[in-house]
Amino acid sequence: MARNRRGKKKHTSWKEKNVWKTTQDVATNTTDDKEFSDDLSRFLDYVAVNEHVIQFRRKIMLYIAHTMTLTHKACGRNRRTYTFGSQIEGTTTVGMMSDTDFLQCFDTFYLFLDSENPPLQPHDHQIVIRVSTNGCASQFCVLTMIELTTQARLYKKLDPFRDPVDIINFLQRDWTTTNGMIPHTVMFDTLTHNPLILKQAKRHGPAESIRNMDNVNACYCKSLPKQCKFVFERPRPGHWPSEKTLKKAKKYGVFIVPQGPPKSTNICTYDYFDYQWRISTNLTEQLLMFSLETVHLKAYVLTKMIRKELFVPEYRDRLSTFHFKTAFFFAVENTRPDSWREDNLINCVKCILTTLRRFLTRRNCPYFTIENVNLFDGKIERHEFPKLADRLANVINSLRTKIENIQMDNIGKTLNKRTARKNDRSRHCSNNSALCMYVLNICHGDRISFGFKLSKAPINYRKALFENEYTRLQTYYRASLEKYRKSEYSLQNVMSAVASKLAAMYLEEKVEGAEYNHDGMNEVRQRYTQYLESDIIGNHMRYASFLFCNGEFDEACTYFDLIERKIKEDKKSNLIYRLFVTPSESLALQIANQSCELSFKQRHSVFLMFNSDEAMCVPVFLWCEMYRSRIGTFISSGVVLTFDYDFICVQIEPYLYYLQYLTYRELHQEPKQSEALMKLSIFTEIIKSKRLISSIDTRFLACGYFDTSLNMLGHCLELENKLESAWKTYKTSLQLKPKRNAAVLHIIRLLWQVVQSLRT
Repeated sequence: MARNRRGKKKHTSWKEKNVWKTTQDVATNTTDDKEFSDDLSRFLDYVAVNEHVIQFRRKIMLYIAHTMTLTHKACGRNRRTYTFGSQIEGTTTVGMMSDTDFLQCFDTFYLFLDSENPPLQPHDHQIVIRVSTNGCASQFCVLTMIELTTQARLYKKLDPFRDPVDIINFLQRDWTTTNGMIPHTVMFDTLTHNPLILKQAKRHGPAESIRNMDNVNACYCKSLPKQCKFVFERPRPGHWPSEKTLKKAKKYGVFIVPQGPPKSTNICTYDYFDYQWRISTNLTEQLLMFSLETVHLKAYVLTKMIRKELFVPEYRDRLSTFHFKTAFFFAVENTRPDSWREDNLINCVKCILTTLRRFLTRRNCPYFTIENVNLFDGKIERHEFPKLADRLANVINSLRTKIENIQMDNIGKTLNKRTARKNDRSRHCSNNSALCMYVLNICHGDRISFGFKLSKAPINYRKALFENEYTRLQTYYRASLEKYRKSEYSLQNVMSAVASKLAAMYLEEKVEGAEYNHDGMNEVRQRYTQYLESDIIGNHMRYASFLFCNGEFDEACTYFDLIERKIKEDKKSNLIYRLFVTPSESLALQIANQSCELSFKQRHSVFLMFNSDEAMCVPVFLWCEMYRSRIGTFISSGVVLTFDYDFICVQIEPYLYYLQYLTYRELHQEPKQSEALMKLSIFTEIIKSKRLISSIDTRFLACGYFDTSLNMLGHCLELENKLESAWKTYKTSLQLKPKRNAAVLHIIRLLWQVVQSLRT
């Protein structure tokens, strides 16, 4: 009987025998390794990989996707936004400078598998498309429109000013020439951004990269192709993924993204390449990441650091993060759960790297969720496999030394001083230290801005574009917002920004000598004012800025007084304002725990952002702020989206005092002019003194656009002819933020004035 049990155990755990072997190979966990792993874990707590930061980032990224979806639908684009990758997973650090990955899912299309019956009654404004995997490699498919003539006739009379723009753009092509078969290039050349925006984008794979954003256009198929059920059917030890996770994953469909097979392989012929699409299981993969514990993510982050420092210089993206993530998934699945501990972290990293080395030795990296896919195809050359496997073996055998030499996030330098740190662990044992930095970065960046530059296009083109966009926004806003009703304030903020762009067009025409357009200006004022009821101070400030630039000084003064009263009242409860005055971990934690909606309102009552298309609605002096990204070395915040470049970003309170000073100067009201200058001076002195005595990291000094506030004060001092004081103010601004600071331009300008005066 005992023999039978042993035989049964051997039969049912054939994979476990190999599974646990991986752990045994790397689990020589000495006391010294435990101490090193503990130090490593504490360091990762500090730089980002801790529960508070991970949960906050996931919450904020989901909120961003929600508000971007709302904006798309309001603008007539029938799309849903998803965010994937390291930013929402919480598997990146400041030093990694990771991009933010967005996926735009086109609800214009209703997809069904060729093994299913087509829908009897598709929703309005949906094109029905068949997904065929016959004759395709495992990860690819072909999309074909069904009943081509019937669908074309159904949507023949669509109005481009009322109906979804996606479906109208799609139907502009003649699909009869391809018998309804759809090339994946349609996502780039038909259903994509404005051509002017495309010039700023770089395409790689299925994504278009614009600055620090990767954007993928995709379709969604709610049914799983047969090869994607592999993850549920193959044998595994059973502890991860859990049955609960797998049950949830079965309800997810797949995204169909615009990328064909690698052309360097024999998967398909070159002529057929454009008609193949890639099947992507992003939702399932994200669910798997979300199901893991913090210690798993720490190990994965360390492997990403190793990849970036030791492999990227030679192999770039050919040995990609996804290869490491796949090895990570298999390592977690095939390793005993009790091995994943903080004091065993270094061995967990070895386990992941050992798994990847095994893939390289076999020259096959299997996809975790899709059957019969080799992720090395088209990436790594045959002769490179032995070299890569040997290099990984070297890293595994000297892992501790390699980690101690990593420069990213100062990990090596910090770990080499761990003995001193044991006597004072408070700084590196605090999970909330990282949280404070991330909350600050996210709160001072405009996360919903598009970040694109159209200012070089003709005025009439831009005006028509913004008019059409505003009309769509207004129509959607006046209709039922349904589940988006609670986010209407974000839509009001977008409409206020579009109104500002339109106002800038009229002001630009005025500067160029065109006849003053009274009707246009009155319409602009009406557009501004109807959204002031949102009670977001930034919307009031945006309008007051326009009034100043249009020379309506008396009307601007009326709004100045109103805004000042609102700021005074808002300070009592605005946590984001308090955070930027006196940064603290407790405030950061309160903000992280409050609703995203409340944080949005608070952020837009503290900061205001104008893009280059709104520059005419801002005093000329501040135009220098748009060039800050070109000054000094760019160092990414590594946190979601921080659109500092080609934008004018101000804190509302000092900007109010600055506009008051300029306005009262124009009106020759010297007492009020002096009062405004005094308020701006007091504001900067208070902030500066509180920041300098703060125990928080000195990087906080660069947050909140405090350098811009000092630059505005410097300009006022110049206008007062106090050039020495202005010089000192610009110098202080530069000391607090040495890089990406427009103070450099103002100092150069003052020096040039001195040079010119010496010449005369």
